Amino acid sequence: MHRVTFVLLHALVIVLIACSLLTGLRFSLLTQDWLTVISTLLPQGDLYPWHVASGSTLSVLAMAYLLLSLWQPFRSSPTLYHLWVNRLGYVIIMSLLCSGWFLWAGQFVTFMQPVHFYCLWLLLLYLLIHGWIYFIQYGKHILSAVLPTRIEKQSAFIVTSVCVAGLLICIATQYSASPLRVAHLGPDEFIEIDGRDDESHWKRAQVYTIETHGGANFDDGRSIIRVQALANQYESYFLIRWTDSSKSTNHLPLLKTEAGWKVQQDGFYHFDERTFYEDKLAVMLSRSCASGSDNTAYLGNRPLQGKPPNWHGKGFHASLDGEIRDVWHWKAVRTNDMYLADDNFFGPPAVVQQGQRRYSAGYQPDGKESGAYVMNWQWYTPNTVIPKRLPDPENAHLSVLPWFGSAPYQSTLDQYAPGSIVSSILYRSNRFEGDRADVRARGRWDEGIWTLELVRKHDTGSAHDVPLKNGTCMWFSAFDHAQVAHTRHIRPAILRYSL
Repeated sequence: MHRVTFVLLHALVIVLIACSLLTGLRFSLLTQDWLTVISTLLPQGDLYPWHVASGSTLSVLAMAYLLLSLWQPFRSSPTLYHLWVNRLGYVIIMSLLCSGWFLWAGQFVTFMQPVHFYCLWLLLLYLLIHGWIYFIQYGKHILSAVLPTRIEKQSAFIVTSVCVAGLLICIATQYSASPLRVAHLGPDEFIEIDGRDDESHWKRAQVYTIETHGGANFDDGRSIIRVQALANQYESYFLIRWTDSSKSTNHLPLLKTEAGWKVQQDGFYHFDERTFYEDKLAVMLSRSCASGSDNTAYLGNRPLQGKPPNWHGKGFHASLDGEIRDVWHWKAVRTNDMYLADDNFFGPPAVVQQGQRRYSAGYQPDGKESGAYVMNWQWYTPNTVIPKRLPDPENAHLSVLPWFGSAPYQSTLDQYAPGSIVSSILYRSNRFEGDRADVRARGRWDEGIWTLELVRKHDTGSAHDVPLKNGTCMWFSAFDHAQVAHTRHIRPAILRYSL
């Protein structure tokens, strides 16, 4: 290989690895809290396209380097030390690239995700042991020692070709989706939304399976999600199952102590509760199909210019391209007894409200005409709170406190003994009405599996909803008693109707 070509490709590798490492470390911070100490050193914002672009170009470069080495080997006489260090680098980089592409495809996630993570740290080690001897040898003159004085046309053409090929692969993979086939449901065929899959109609619907990862409390952070879909002339039905070894229906319960009532929490004060919370499932729908989260995840402590920081340092969801992403948010405590999923959306970052403690950026609920659940305390503090209402004796065991089954709090009527637990969720009415109630849903847990049925009209006519039709893309995220730490996958499912 020509020396100038070798040096230019080497320089390109350094740039690509730096981009991949910095964005990869930011992704790792979503699940590795101990990395928070380096958060200020990492890039923020919509980083997935940068990560894929650098990985795609690095993949092309690795193949080009291999071919060029076979065609026109670069003549050098490395020491035994550098020979084995270089071989170690080849193994690490190839392991990173292969595991990354498997994660993109959603295959062998259980094995590939830890391989990708640990190889990231091995790469840092490799860079240290690979580069230190050059700095010792050349010192401050290292750049002049290795950079070429003149770039030939052949070398420039090879490097440019690698970059263009990497960009083309990035574009092709960025909008790749896996088909979720929707079977036909006859006009006289009925699906009861009860969280059971006992209707025979589901048997003719193909199963779409995706391995998701990165969720708090799941076994190794992973949950396998299986989706089936049916549709008639007016509505689409979805049967979603996901693995979760425990059923969690405690949502920040109120505990009576000697000092008074206290909210049980282990992270809620920073809006990242992972202990006293309910199981959930989120579905995002979009007209576009960009891999990752369709450009709606802005990572970091303060990723949106001119907007407040987030308390947990992970990031915000928002849509900055003028398009709405529909979000169905099923909650095992707050919405399951309503037989609904909370109909939300990702839109432009909301206007900051004075005195607002938690800013949610583009994550907003659809409008409603009536119905709500509220937290059963008058004002939150991390110490003690005063409940709004106390349950009638026969309702004390319920995970949701009904309005007409409870009474306004009075200290003289508070006869609960220390150690008593009362629900923190208070229903003002049985369910939402209006735009926020467009998605009917019901879930049941049995032997480590949640089964959830959902149904919605193909087109609700709402500006906050995405129509269900050929080409609509969907992402699925599971929560195991966690407020925000959900599982994720890269490639979306794209709806293919048989109607």
